[in-house]
Amino acid sequence: MHASWGFVAASVLIIGALAADGDGSFTRPSNCYEAQSCCQGRNNTCKAVGPRIKQPAEPSPFCFCDSTCLELGDCCLDYEEHCKAVDCVTTKDFGTWKECSSRCGLGFKERTKDIQVQPRNGGKKCQDIKQLKSCFGMNCKVARTPHGNMEARETGKIIPAEFGSWRTNKLYNPYRDIRRNLFRHYEANAIVHRPAYCARFEITSARRSCLVRSRNNPWTKELTVGSTVCVECQELAMKKKLGVRCKGHGVFNKETSWNAMGASGCHGEWVMKTRHEECRCDPNQELSLIFL
Repeated sequence: MHASWGFVAASVLIIGALAADGDGSFTRPSNCYEAQSCCQGRNNTCKAVGPRIKQPAEPSPFCFCDSTCLELGDCCLDYEEHCKAVDCVTTKDFGTWKECSSRCGLGFKERTKDIQVQPRNGGKKCQDIKQLKSCFGMNCKVARTPHGNMEARETGKIIPAEFGSWRTNKLYNPYRDIRRNLFRHYEANAIVHRPAYCARFEITSARRSCLVRSRNNPWTKELTVGSTVCVECQELAMKKKLGVRCKGHGVFNKETSWNAMGASGCHGEWVMKTRHEECRCDPNQELSLIFL
């Protein structure tokens, strides 16, 4: 409840609240209208000298015109008429999404509704005016060697894209079985969440072993000079310390090295012909590979 005032303080406030009539006499405002008061929140000075909606056991000379008086039951009799509640009014639709909160890595975006009318006098507050969704900041710094571009010096380790399904298979994915607690505890900082990306490469050289050993690995016989392959970097192959990317993912229009995993001696060089972009390789269109 509002704090009671001492006799002296009450006397001073009553005198201060007096209003002059036409004949020079003074009357005290007995309600919100006469006091011309409607206040937001709890305000002990927003009052008049008059009866309350709910009179307490010990009568008080004051009634109040602040927005908490309805909860406390000490409103002046005309509060609801003079200080009508005004509900919050917002735009119907949300605005545009703001930029990702993280420049590099997992973050969130938000969008809001504009508030057209602020709530007053105990009206309904503004609700559900903000939406959030996850996002991934792509402005990641890429580690570099003192003598040149690290990516140009790396070797991309590749396997057929069909093996990528094993990474998310519940039987083999350590993040989806009893081991997940161990991996989340010890590897939490190493896991990144970035959409898969891919690029297309033109084979510029391939060792003879790729053809000789194609009996056990039929896919390597397609790694011939002049052929084009699509290579995808999947989430679980990305290295945070490298700038959230796959090792050996190539450099646009530059020759780098590749190595066919599981096919001993099958390796060579290629040139990245398209820039990295969020995409998935289509095995029905071309030879599709993934980075390890």
